[in-house]
Amino acid sequence: MYRRVRVLLVEDEEIHRVVARAVLRAAGVEVDEAENGAEAVRRVRERVTGGAYDLILTDKQMPVMDGHEATRQIRAMGVATPIVAVSSDALPSDVQAFIAAGADDFTPKLRPFPDPDVQPLTKEKLGHILSKFGLA
Repeated sequence: MYRRVRVLLVEDEEIHRVVARAVLRAAGVEVDEAENGAEAVRRVRERVTGGAYDLILTDKQMPVMDGHEATRQIRAMGVATPIVAVSSDALPSDVQAFIAAGADDFTPKLRPFPDPDVQPLTKEKLGHILSKFGLA
């Protein structure tokens, strides 16, 4: 469906990785995974010279290093890869904090969400994200 896209999924909870992995693979996306922000920063650093990621999807609350700090560190490396926060913490202040850290977009993990215009990560939502960043 989409051109070969490589995504880094940053999520500490296995059940959320399983669901996101299924959505991503169903869309034909190649998935690498990191269980915390420090691992994500390491993986991005390793790929800077050998084929960067096309998209990074990151959770907020994780052990070792949270999504905000990982996003800041990735941006500090000069990496321009789109970063989309995928979190259960979806109040406007949570979204704004991620954007301030350097994320390009936000989508909630869970449904239902109070705002009908905000959809969780589904195959359709992923398609929208990939299109938004010119990856579809």
